[in-house]
Amino acid sequence: MKLLGGLFNRYRGVLGVRDAAMLIYSNMLNNAAYDVMRFVLVILGFDTMNIFGVALVYIFYALSSMARLFSGVVIDIFGREKRVLVISNALIAMLFLIAFLILIIMGINALSLVLVLIVIVIGVSLYTMMGTVRSALVKDLLGNDNEKITLYTSLNNTLRSIISVFSTVVSGYLLFLSIHIAKYLILSSAILSIVALTPLILMRYHGRVTDGFSAQVIRRGFARFGELFRRNIGFRAIILTVTVTYLLIISLDVLSYSILSLYYNVALLAGIDSLFGYAGATIGSILTPRFRVSKLRVVYVILTTALIIGLGFGIIPMLIRSLVVAVPLLFMVNLIYNIFINAFFTAVMSALISVVPRGEFGIVYSSTWVLFTASQIVSAVIWAFIGSVIGAPRALIIAMAMGITASLVFNTVYSKVSLREGKDGEK
Repeated sequence: MKLLGGLFNRYRGVLGVRDAAMLIYSNMLNNAAYDVMRFVLVILGFDTMNIFGVALVYIFYALSSMARLFSGVVIDIFGREKRVLVISNALIAMLFLIAFLILIIMGINALSLVLVLIVIVIGVSLYTMMGTVRSALVKDLLGNDNEKITLYTSLNNTLRSIISVFSTVVSGYLLFLSIHIAKYLILSSAILSIVALTPLILMRYHGRVTDGFSAQVIRRGFARFGELFRRNIGFRAIILTVTVTYLLIISLDVLSYSILSLYYNVALLAGIDSLFGYAGATIGSILTPRFRVSKLRVVYVILTTALIIGLGFGIIPMLIRSLVVAVPLLFMVNLIYNIFINAFFTAVMSALISVVPRGEFGIVYSSTWVLFTASQIVSAVIWAFIGSVIGAPRALIIAMAMGITASLVFNTVYSKVSLREGKDGEK
């Protein structure tokens, strides 16, 4: 609590931007709606429609990636990020209302669940799209100041994680009482999305205004992405680091579920495991502003620490077979791992916003996340296959060991890179 209080004090002293505060307030309401929906999605998908639910995870990744790319195209062609946020938020609320009405009219059966899950996936994909638009607004609102962007990102992620813990506990308990409560949780998310419109409407800043509608900005944006990757060493270091990180360790989500499912039902596991992840994300986001993220060396130290701790997911099941001892230890490792891995991603996200040029921010930033998402999907498929062949614990140990090796290589090559210098170099 002392760390959290210190973060809020720094936020008041350094950030102090009305529209940024409104953006955070709106985002918190959206996060609550998103977290409820994601938990409902997992329970409905995994618990009632096992194969379809697993497939839905990969569909969600793909749709989220395309939504990010589409959002970058929209804000680069049309500008007016505030308008895009308002319209997207209204669409999300409408989709959740449609899902609620489907369950009310049809009840909970195989056909209604298929329809509802598809509608929900589209809604949460729109939520992902809004992240790109918010980042473009944050870059302008905070004057592209790396310290302020880090504070904003850290505070936003901290509040999001706290809300995620609360949302998961409440949603999980209610769904435990009855699966029919799912329709009312969907309705509550629709209401939260509607309420989130108020702070967006009250924002004074509307975002960048373009001179006219021109598809040429898309071509320039992709060209700018390639140019940045070749010439801006800070941008290149971030892209390569996160892409390789996703390729090597995003399998943790797949493999840890595979390991823990030996002890628990997968749907129950998803709720319990995510609580430890959210708690770790809270602590990791609180700690991030204490690190000087302008130098990549600190980022690599955080990543390497996370990977070393992550080895426990593979080592513990191989050494300890006892149900009573192994599962609590794995959950504790998950908590500690998430502290460091979320500190890493919080720092990288703020650095990425800072180094991407504002002129083509939408398409460049979106292209980056599409690359990250693609590597995430590839990694999940590859490591799930490897885990099914040689066993999840062994596959996880290999993935973590490769991740540590890659992290040390990048640390050797890029640790002296200053993100501030990279930012100046692009001007």
